[in-house]
Amino acid sequence: MIKMSVSLNTTGLDQYKRNLTKINNIVGKAAAEVEGNAKSSIKKRSGRFRKYGKNHWSSPPGTPPNSDTGALANSIMHRMLTPVTAEVSVMAKYAVPLELGWTSKGGNTVPPRPFLDPALMKVKPGFVKALTVVLKGK
Repeated sequence: MIKMSVSLNTTGLDQYKRNLTKINNIVGKAAAEVEGNAKSSIKKRSGRFRKYGKNHWSSPPGTPPNSDTGALANSIMHRMLTPVTAEVSVMAKYAVPLELGWTSKGGNTVPPRPFLDPALMKVKPGFVKALTVVLKGK
């Protein structure tokens, strides 16, 4: 005969359950801030690098893209997936190449014009701090 005993310490889990609403609010607020920061970085002109067409100037490499039609900024949205998980998505098909850079069909390398990662990094310290306070019960 085999005997086995299992013990589960639920101290952290109990704290988590008590604070689920607070955590949900922190996650939702952070996602909304990332969305807002990304949108505002696009809408605020980053400078002029190269002119395209009559009225559009690309932003300098390494800075958020300049808005032309507003489609990129308007395609950014956030939503809660679970009580503790949120998603910030960008629906414009050219968002990833702008964020990461790309190589054109002709072989020219186009440097990144990041807008989402800087928005996330701006929110991260406050998010981590708020979550730590709740989870540690301070």
